[in-house]
Amino acid sequence: MYYEDKPEESPYGKFRTYKIKKGDTLASVARDLGVEADELRWYHNMYCEIPDLIEADFKSYSEFLILAPEKYIEERKEKEEKKGQKISLGSDYGLPFLAERLNGRYKVKYTFEVGDQVDVTEMAINVKWLATDKNRYHLFEIGRSKTVHINGLPPSSLIEKLGGKTAEMLYPLKIVVDKFGKWVDIYNYDEIESRWENLKNEILNYYEGELTEAYIDYTEKTLTNSDTLLRSLRSDYFFRTFFNGIYVGYTADYSFKDEVSFPLEEEVEAIFEVMQKITPLLDDDGFIKVDQKGAYMDSGLGILYGYSPSKVNYSAIYFLNSETYTIEKMNVECNILSNEHKKNTIEIKLLE
Repeated sequence: MYYEDKPEESPYGKFRTYKIKKGDTLASVARDLGVEADELRWYHNMYCEIPDLIEADFKSYSEFLILAPEKYIEERKEKEEKKGQKISLGSDYGLPFLAERLNGRYKVKYTFEVGDQVDVTEMAINVKWLATDKNRYHLFEIGRSKTVHINGLPPSSLIEKLGGKTAEMLYPLKIVVDKFGKWVDIYNYDEIESRWENLKNEILNYYEGELTEAYIDYTEKTLTNSDTLLRSLRSDYFFRTFFNGIYVGYTADYSFKDEVSFPLEEEVEAIFEVMQKITPLLDDDGFIKVDQKGAYMDSGLGILYGYSPSKVNYSAIYFLNSETYTIEKMNVECNILSNEHKKNTIEIKLLE
């Protein structure tokens, strides 16, 4: 093959490139390299300069073809080989929860829509498995980046700054997750309470006013004991969606009906009756796809908040690694069609 890695001869020195020879066509190069022509064109056109774009074939003056890194090609081939394969479940059609395989950094994006108002919060969260006991309860450590962006910018209002500063007491947070992948408890409450005493002094030294005092008072109420902190954190969308208990047994047709609890608003729980199903074949990227779709089950409390079953719906899509069964990416939406339309979207994606 004719590769060129010398920057002085190629304007694309930082890339792996192919030196185009007289008589070469896109089809002939694709054949020689063992790569689809469309794949070659697509990758080259992503990174080349505009005059060097490949259309039907090479231009008369084309000198170099930008090639994908070998690692990228190998990954693409693996995905192609997996594409359309039947997923592998346990003998009881159980989706296995391999907790010890879970150790990753995720990009997390929350989008809150109320009428025409849209607010977006973005952050990075680390998830690390620590231990598993004899009853198959798992201990995880959760870390969150101090850098949080709201509508693309660092926190600017006092309430946003207080929220970001106060959150520092929680992390690293150690949580207990059951054998189905469902978050059930907080493990290091005493450690968090101890952190708060130091953090509170920092906040009082830096911020002042009634809002600051009210925020501190609210925070201390959530820290009254382990149960009050757990109840407060149950409104955290990351924990409620990422550790949602999807690792359960399915029927022979890869589906079943279930009930999912999800916070409509802070400390306002809702129960949804969902159809949960797994797509029997791996998707185009070689992932296992798990769907949850359902409608709000009015427990009577919903009336207090002006909700009715026909006007609230929930949907979630999980994409799992086909070898480790860990979450690669997911998307959860909750729509509230009240007098003023509300929609909460949670997007989580594993960072490479």
